[in-house]
Amino acid sequence: MPYWTSLFSGLVYCPDCGAKLHFCAAKSLKRNQEFWRCSNYKDGRGACQIHYIRDVVLEKIVFEAISGLAEFVKCHETVFLYMLAKKTNAMWEKEHKRLEQIVEQGTKRIAEIDRLIEKVFEQNASGILSDERFSKMLQSYEKEQKTLTQEVSDSQKTLQEAKQNVTDLRLLLRTLREMTDIAELTPTLVTH
Repeated sequence: MPYWTSLFSGLVYCPDCGAKLHFCAAKSLKRNQEFWRCSNYKDGRGACQIHYIRDVVLEKIVFEAISGLAEFVKCHETVFLYMLAKKTNAMWEKEHKRLEQIVEQGTKRIAEIDRLIEKVFEQNASGILSDERFSKMLQSYEKEQKTLTQEVSDSQKTLQEAKQNVTDLRLLLRTLREMTDIAELTPTLVTH
């Protein structure tokens, strides 16, 4: 019999240290014994204390929360939309500004590093800068530029994903509108 996989794989984090929780399942465990444990616990050798939650308990908590949210939306859709829009807009504006600033400053610094690299090449070629010093400076510039390029790329990706989340919120609302009686959790319900 294959191991049970949880609906919450990759979605559950430790409330104390923020590390991912690992799903613990084995042939010897019954379905109601499978649990989530902090990845930082490491059998007492890690940075976190032992604490866990059984998968069936987590399912029950999430099921009740989603059912309650669906009922709230059904009765108070306008209020829900207002609350969601207010929270989402405030969070998005702050994060959007921060990410745009990272992209703008990172892009400028990357271009500046390109100019600095050209300059040290010229200084090395003209004998002003020793080969050893040139090599150290070039390594330092290239390392910084590589880090910045990754940071800019990650920030641009996050900005793009945030735009997608606006669409996901519309999907969430549509899904909640369509739900009347939720019989069980599905991957769609858990991830949206």
